[in-house]
Amino acid sequence: MHQTLHVGALTVIETFADRTPYGAVLEDDGEVAYFYGLDTRRGDRAVVDSLYLYCVSDLEQHPREDLKIEVPCDVEIVWSEDQERVALLMNGRAEAVFDFAAKRAFCRSNFPAASDWSPSGHAWDDRAADFLEGGRAEE
Repeated sequence: MHQTLHVGALTVIETFADRTPYGAVLEDDGEVAYFYGLDTRRGDRAVVDSLYLYCVSDLEQHPREDLKIEVPCDVEIVWSEDQERVALLMNGRAEAVFDFAAKRAFCRSNFPAASDWSPSGHAWDDRAADFLEGGRAEE
């Protein structure tokens, strides 16, 4: 699923796997953006982890080459074929991944540093998104 994101505009993009109980949500609240991993079996407490993507004021003061406020961003949320992993791509680059089977989350910002769900941390690892090179299922 490709969608256009205008950085700093109120945006919620969500996707749910059809063969596993997992989901993912990208939220830009106008100030900051996070990517959330969900396990729908948990009911009202479905969010298992959250990954920081960007702060709008930081991008205003320190624009990134790959992400600018004044340029629309192409967003794609892609599931692995087994629907145990999901990746967030922004302008074609993987920014965050949830690996539900391993209970690990990865993001380029590495923030927060760790969580109860992903105690080993959130540091980026290219292997987390290796399914993008082969078997993937677009939502």
